[in-house]
Amino acid sequence: MIEIATAMSLATTAFRGVKKMVEAGKEAEDMYGYFMKFFEATESVSEADVMNQNAPKMSKLFAGKSVEAQALEIAMARSRMEKMEKELKDLMLWTGNDALYFDMMRERRNIRNARLAAARRKAQNKQLLIDGSMIIGVMLAAMFGMFIVVGAIGAGGGT
Repeated sequence: MIEIATAMSLATTAFRGVKKMVEAGKEAEDMYGYFMKFFEATESVSEADVMNQNAPKMSKLFAGKSVEAQALEIAMARSRMEKMEKELKDLMLWTGNDALYFDMMRERRNIRNARLAAARRKAQNKQLLIDGSMIIGVMLAAMFGMFIVVGAIGAGGGT
């Protein structure tokens, strides 16, 4: 997964490429690479959002950014992506590629739902593993401490 700022930069570059090609009178098929890069960047922002929502408690505590900064970054990226995507949709519709656009959106929805579900499962499994490891570690440390205390009491009571 790439950083949100990198994804936004890639999306913006791809978006500008599509606009230039439309202005130059190119066909939708000629813009395939730009569309692909744009939607890959959109997917990266969505994955970052899912990973952030399902991040392990310990990583949230020790993350380099504040919770507010992470939330702002994701919300701003999502808002910017939605604006660019709406403009791309309008460009497709204005150039007579509405059937292609709606077919692409239908396929995108199916693929995206499957990928987001997989990303959510992966993030939840990671969260469970890390949180479970922390709980087991604390329990083992507590048991070790109890053995030391019991051992010290047993050694002191026997003299």
